[in-house]
Order: sequence, then structure tokens, then C-alpha cells
Amino acid sequence: DDINGWLYHRIRMCIWKQWKKPKTKVRNLIKMGVPEDLAHIAGNSRRGYWFTTHTVAVNMAMTKDRLINSGFYDLATAYQSVHVNY
Repeated sequence: DDINGWLYHRIRMCIWKQWKKPKTKVRNLIKMGVPEDLAHIAGNSRRGYWFTTHTVAVNMAMTKDRLINSGFYDLATAYQSVHVNY
């Protein structure tokens, strides 16, 4: 679970890094259902990528379920499907 949580954090960070400009970050967060005030705070933040992906706005926009539906694996489920506990 620790590795799985770290991996999803890393994926969020990579997506956040691809949205290079603050205007793009705000626009995409609003598209994902984040309230405008939170989107502006997170999108215009000058903190680092890793720190910003810990914010409520980014975690609200890029939930684990949304990332799985967009094609990313859930390591815990994949591991349990391969390794059966007797």
C-alpha cells in the first residue's frame, strides 16, 4: 500500500508537470470538478510539483479511481490477482 500510494502521487506529479502554465493548470482543475477558488490557489502556487500534488485541489481532481479509469494500474489489485494467499 505504501508503494501504491507513492506511485499514484508520482503519477499526479507527472501529470501536473505536463500542464506547464498556471492557466492550463487552473483550467484543467476546473474541468475536473474542482471549485474555482481552490483551482486558482493550486494552479498559481509557486511551491514545487511534489508539494502541490499533496493539496486538496489536486487530490480532488485526480482521484485514484479516475487515474485507474484513465489507464493506470492499481498495484495492490494486480499483486493480489497474481499472488494468491493460502
